[in-house]
Amino acid sequence: MSTLHTVNKTGQPLELCLRAVNAGDSLLLIEDGVYTLFEAPDILAELTRDVSVSVLEADVLARGVTNQENLDISLVDYQGFVALTESNDKVLSWF
Repeated sequence: MSTLHTVNKTGQPLELCLRAVNAGDSLLLIEDGVYTLFEAPDILAELTRDVSVSVLEADVLARGVTNQENLDISLVDYQGFVALTESNDKVLSWF
């Protein structure tokens, strides 16, 4: 059973998510969660070995985050967000 984890902030929401995420799950960074690309790139790089990690394109553009190219992370639009929710059995939001 796969889970889509959405994280909208760095710090505690991300830390709690990382405790719960399992191999085969998906992680989507939204809103201020996209700052994780700057604040924790090493954690994300390790996480991408077992978890599909994506960032919401609109939030990346709104915040001027540009370093996701260095990581194995997908940039998704709102249709991609919907596709992620459909392809996972459940969704957990970390706020």
